[in-house]
Amino acid sequence: MKIIDKYITRGFIWPFLYCLFIFLFLYVIIDLFGHLDDIIKQGIPFGIIKAYYLSSLPFIFVQTAPFAVLLATIFLLGNLSRHNEIIALRASGINSLRIIAPILLLGTAIALAVYLVNEKIVPEASATSSAIKELQFEKGQKQRDATLTNITVFGKEGKLFYARSYDIATKTLRDVVILEHDQDQFLKRKITAERMEWLGDKWRFYNCGVYRFDKNGNVIGKPAVFRDPKILQFKETPEGLLKNQTQPEYMNYTQLKDYVRLLSLGSKSTARKLLVDLHYKLSLPFTSITIMLIGIPFALKRTRSGAMASMGISLAIAVVFYGANAIFIALGKGGFLPPIISAWAANIIFAGFGIFLIKKVRA
Repeated sequence: MKIIDKYITRGFIWPFLYCLFIFLFLYVIIDLFGHLDDIIKQGIPFGIIKAYYLSSLPFIFVQTAPFAVLLATIFLLGNLSRHNEIIALRASGINSLRIIAPILLLGTAIALAVYLVNEKIVPEASATSSAIKELQFEKGQKQRDATLTNITVFGKEGKLFYARSYDIATKTLRDVVILEHDQDQFLKRKITAERMEWLGDKWRFYNCGVYRFDKNGNVIGKPAVFRDPKILQFKETPEGLLKNQTQPEYMNYTQLKDYVRLLSLGSKSTARKLLVDLHYKLSLPFTSITIMLIGIPFALKRTRSGAMASMGISLAIAVVFYGANAIFIALGKGGFLPPIISAWAANIIFAGFGIFLIKKVRA
């Protein structure tokens, strides 16, 4: 590695780590003060508090890394510009692209780190932090909602339960779809019902339909339709359904992909929304690179007086990026955009805009 690469790398890494540490520290402090009353009233042990915030750190890292990248980029290039080092490098025959090459490599490495953390650590850590928050911090504050909506549960022996709503008090599910799969994950039976009630040791179905499928997905014979209440035996209990309720945010990419595939057989609209989340799991790490490309052209300004203005403009554009990204995600989940486009649109548009500005600055 050349001396200039080492110099730029060192000048980027330390501001990035400082900013990242500050973001993590501020989040913990603000959240701690928000839960301080609950901690004191319920006498939550220090070990549980430590476990909660340690399990929250991976998610915070994924969310704040792009802003730490942006601030580190602006700080590094701003310092180089302010001390005329960029002018000196250009005068020695080094172009702007060669100057920012180490930064782009570091941004790519950080994006890879974000992907690995989000894929390998965040799902389990988020489940842990959510469980601690529900059982400790929010204990006694509020009772669980009497009705849950859009319930999706992986049951025993290859079954997938989907219900539009679940009344906990009466143990009743409405608009039910149950998919049963064989060992090779082929759909073998589909059960639909207007209502499904727990009788203490078995389930009673209303307006029930039973469909059987071969390995090619074709319906075998005529569907069995029961207008009168029908008793069907399942090993799942209401308590088991609540316990095993699946949360997409606690899945990695592969798990969510399988989940969407299975769910698409029962609820197309819910599967479409989760398909947006699936593509977003891949696009999220590239946010760091996109934010970096937004900041570079403003930090490369040759005038000394525009440092703070450049930082303000690039931060404002980053905020606009996050707003646009949220809008595209909402449009995808609403069915107005294809899932893959809604997940990647903001990255592509703003990264292209950043590259255009970089070329303009170089010119």
